[in-house]
Amino acid sequence: MTAVVIIGAGSYGVVYKEYLEADGRWDVRAFLDDDPAMQGTTVAGLPVLGTTAELPHLRERGIEGAFAPIGNNSVRVQLLARVRAAGMRTPNFVHASVITASTPQPDSGVYILAGTVIMPLVQIGEFVMISMGVKIAHHTTLERGVFLSTGVNVGAGIHVGERAFLGIGSTVVTKVRSVGADSLIGAGAVVLKDVPAGITVVGVPARPLQRGAAKPPQDVE
Repeated sequence: MTAVVIIGAGSYGVVYKEYLEADGRWDVRAFLDDDPAMQGTTVAGLPVLGTTAELPHLRERGIEGAFAPIGNNSVRVQLLARVRAAGMRTPNFVHASVITASTPQPDSGVYILAGTVIMPLVQIGEFVMISMGVKIAHHTTLERGVFLSTGVNVGAGIHVGERAFLGIGSTVVTKVRSVGADSLIGAGAVVLKDVPAGITVVGVPARPLQRGAAKPPQDVE
């Protein structure tokens, strides 16, 4: 078994503890969390060893890798890059129920949860996070740090740019060419046109969020 820690001792970190322990290949030793209030506590039976400042010292304790199941794409990408810089692994987790003909590169920090179906010829970049029940059609590319929430549908031949966030139940139809980097697709939105980088789209059909409107939250389900 590979000794690992989980970065982030919140509810999603606890969920991933359950997944990893059930998988049987991981010796989950502890959490790391940058919240001062979490230091010295125990969460779901595991200690919070400290903050992410401890990353360079974990190999001395026999810990080989870290998972960072954090919904904020920029934060997750930065943390996993720090894990690598500390000389540690960023393992993948692919739930046993996933149906896929397109697998990520080993140790690319990709997480894919139960019930997801991925067709052949899909390119999955590093640090991508895919939640439950997602469907991804052929010849689509997910760039570094993309997050697909529960029930997302992505059509064929679509380029999803770095750190794009697709909310629960959203759909990007085939014939859309690209979803831009750092864009946010609101929950339940249906995307019929290309989405430029850095903007938020909501609704059916999806349209840019009006200036001054509240931005949809980035769910992590």
